[in-house]
Amino acid sequence: MAILMFEKYPASRWETLLSNGFRLLFLCVGAAGVILMGLWLAILKGYWYGASIAVPVTQWHAHEMLFGFVGAAIGGFLLAAVSKWTNRLPVSGMPLAILVFFWVLGRLAMLVSAELPYAIVAAADLFYGVLLAGLIGREILIGGHKRNYKIIVMLGLFCVFNVLFHLGHQYGAAYSDMALRGVIMQVSLMIALIGGRITPSFTRNYLVQQKPDSDKPLPTLFNRFDMFVSVLLVVAAVSWVVVPVNMLTGGLLCLAGIAQWARISRWQGIQILGEPLLWVLHLGFVWLGTGLILLGLSALGLINVSAGLHAIGIGAMAGMILGVASRAALGHTQRALVAGKMMTAVFVLISITALLRAAAALVGGVAYNHFILSAGVIWMVAFILFCIRYVPILISPAPSWKKPN
Repeated sequence: MAILMFEKYPASRWETLLSNGFRLLFLCVGAAGVILMGLWLAILKGYWYGASIAVPVTQWHAHEMLFGFVGAAIGGFLLAAVSKWTNRLPVSGMPLAILVFFWVLGRLAMLVSAELPYAIVAAADLFYGVLLAGLIGREILIGGHKRNYKIIVMLGLFCVFNVLFHLGHQYGAAYSDMALRGVIMQVSLMIALIGGRITPSFTRNYLVQQKPDSDKPLPTLFNRFDMFVSVLLVVAAVSWVVVPVNMLTGGLLCLAGIAQWARISRWQGIQILGEPLLWVLHLGFVWLGTGLILLGLSALGLINVSAGLHAIGIGAMAGMILGVASRAALGHTQRALVAGKMMTAVFVLISITALLRAAAALVGGVAYNHFILSAGVIWMVAFILFCIRYVPILISPAPSWKKPN
């Protein structure tokens, strides 16, 4: 495997981009956030009917946001993190270029899926997830980091859900719907497990640095209670994936959501309201708990399931992606961990998007379309601002790299 680790100033922009997976894949996150939502708004407004797409357009939208947008974010985060976990050089060079090529290929294949044999479309879309699982798995296995073997399992499951989605094209939409429910719950669990470790840890480190002699309580780090909450989420998730409308499922989801709120009450969020790169992570967990409760109410037949789906998909997933990507891009390029006014606005805008989209499903009527379109426009503004702020950082050498005389 070709590896590029710079001890000197990179020879080209391409060499910079291929130095670490977070650079290209976070660029993909920004591009997907703008382009995919732009296409979806065009469909909603009747400017484009998605005739080139083989699957129902609602399923295409959900698939692309989960396996495309979220998939790129997962890849960028894990490729940046795995080298630290294993004390190995980051995956870079040609393997990284091939990985990103297949991500782009998958998006294009899904966009013109009605014009191609569907087996080719499915294969093109699946390559990214399989290759990502292989690259991350290889690094973890060689590094002997047994604690993170579960990451390999999760990436494998991500691929399985994508296979199940494509089987739905031949065997019925029920398979695709189950796959989408499965990946929503899987990503929620990844937030609960990985985000549930880094959020209190980052918060604790910040508070210690800011007030080393303070006697104020510090966040409680991941312990048995957090593991219990995560197990409860697994049980609720399996129940919802298999039987989405059921009293037991609804009760489990509501309990899982309340349990997430209980977790974050121990993380001293009130003390970091002045630090956007931290409160956005806490806010992501607020949305995770809220979304699970809304899903629980929908499983009980009380509200539309769309409210919970978008509370999790926008508030928790997109919110955490923006927070983690912002922090990782700054940290891995040796820049100060400062959000700035633009990204603070982005964090606020994405929560407004989640609020409007969830509310649309709850209010219905004439307000429904207005709420959805407003949410879509605000989402696009948020991701355009993210691109304005982070594209220059992601394509440029780190300040610590020394330029030759």
